[in-house]
This record gives sequence, C-alpha cells and structure tokens, in this order.
Amino acid sequence: MNNDQFEMAIINADSILYQIAHYQVSPALCKRDLDNRLKEIMSDVEALNGAVFIKGKDNFRYHVAVDYKGNRKDTIEPEVKDRIEMLYEYAKDFCIESDQAEADDYCGIAVTLAQQENQSYVICHIDKDLDMIPGWHYNFRKKEFYEIDEPTGYYNLMKQILMGDATDNIQGIKGMGPKTAEKILKDVPHSFMLDTVIGTYKQKCGNNWEHEFHKSANLIYIRMNSDDLRPLTFEELKEKLSWKTTDTGTLSQTDQTTPLDLSMLSSDQQEDTILERNNS
Repeated sequence: MNNDQFEMAIINADSILYQIAHYQVSPALCKRDLDNRLKEIMSDVEALNGAVFIKGKDNFRYHVAVDYKGNRKDTIEPEVKDRIEMLYEYAKDFCIESDQAEADDYCGIAVTLAQQENQSYVICHIDKDLDMIPGWHYNFRKKEFYEIDEPTGYYNLMKQILMGDATDNIQGIKGMGPKTAEKILKDVPHSFMLDTVIGTYKQKCGNNWEHEFHKSANLIYIRMNSDDLRPLTFEELKEKLSWKTTDTGTLSQTDQTTPLDLSMLSSDQQEDTILERNNS
C-alpha cells in the first residue's frame, strides 16, 4: 500500500463483537477486549479518525425478502447471546448504529462522504460483500491491506447478483456458482455487464426473471447514500447499478449524490478517534 496516512478508518465491527462474546466469558473483559481490538485496528491502519459501525434497529432487506438470513440456525448458547447483547449495548456509546440497514450499508455511505470531502479512507472488515466498494481495504483478521479499483468492485457486485449469497439465504440464479458466474462475465465490457446479468436472469428464470433479479439485486447491493436505505424499485436499481462515465471521464458505478449526514460521523464519541476512549 502507499505510505500516506489515512484520514478516515471505516470499521464494520459486528464480527468483532460476536467473536469476543464467544471466547470471553467475563463481561468486563469483553468490554476491555472490544476497546483493545478497535484501538489495535486504528493503530494498524494509522488513521487520523475512525467511524465504527454496528448493527442497528430494523433492516430494509427483511421487507424485500422475509426469508432473508432465514437459513441461519440459532445455535448460539444463551450465555453467549447475553454477552452479545451486552456488548452491543456497551458499544452504542461510541459506535454508530446502522438503523434501517446493515453496517455494510453505513460503511458504503461513509465512503461516499469521505470521497465528497476528498478524504483518504480505508475500509476495515472481514466481509467479502464490502469488496464491491472501491478503495483501500484492511482485513483485520488476516492483518492484510489490499486495494479494490472501480472495475473490480463493479465486477464483484455483478458476479454476486448472479450468484446470490448462500450465507444470507439470497438465492440469485438457482445453481449459479462462482465458476459459472465468472464464465458469463468473462471479457464482457463493464458497460454491458448489467445487461448481461439481466439477460442471464431472463434466460434462466423464465417469466419470473424480473422478480428474481429485483430481489437479488436489492439484497446484494450495498447502499452508498442514505436516501437508498429502503427497497429500491426495478428502475431505480437499473439506474444505480449502471456503469457510468463521470464528468471527469472516470468510470463510476453510480451517481453518489446524497451522503450520510455529517453528524452521524462526528459525535463526542467519534470525534477525532476512538483511540482516546478509556477502558472500563
């Protein structure tokens, strides 16, 4: 990666809370470990400021498909659940809750805001879904930096819409795996990828193609502005998912015009950096 210091670390912390709750039995030590993990990430990426996102209330995706994430078996032990709930309650004091959506969406919106503020940023996570968003990424489990450019991020999005996501019970095109999706998109210009994806849905899903595409795209597409934290119409999705050329000549996935309100990224707890937070 480059040697410039990032101005903003955008952190999806959901996985951290779950991991800590599974291995740490003491509530006090859970809180301490969460503080330390976030401080460690900030230190690793050497960012000036940090915005930490956790799940919030409701999620528009359940209005798109009632069986969203319905394949996940509830095998978490009651004491672990209690610690997860305790950690989320604790984290509310210094993290941003992703109400009406998921932490991934709020990370995407934070990226839009950083771009509009001309700030350098790094997205810190372990979730492959966020690899649809261009920019620097940091996998805090592997402690690895990597960069996603605009074409690669767009390709990852189109591929995922074809495949769906079994982890979240998103079907996509039935029987479509990564190798088949890659074969379909191979050598397709980015400006024709959306048409190719839609054409494949028409071919594979018959008369039900529009419903299946609409559902999969709505569930897969990470929102990049706050106005889109809702189920989007078919026409809205086609517009958002189109490969466009900006006024500067740079190719861009979508016109990202409405950022997250600045106040959502700068409260007393988030201002400057989470590094200044004291351990409990």
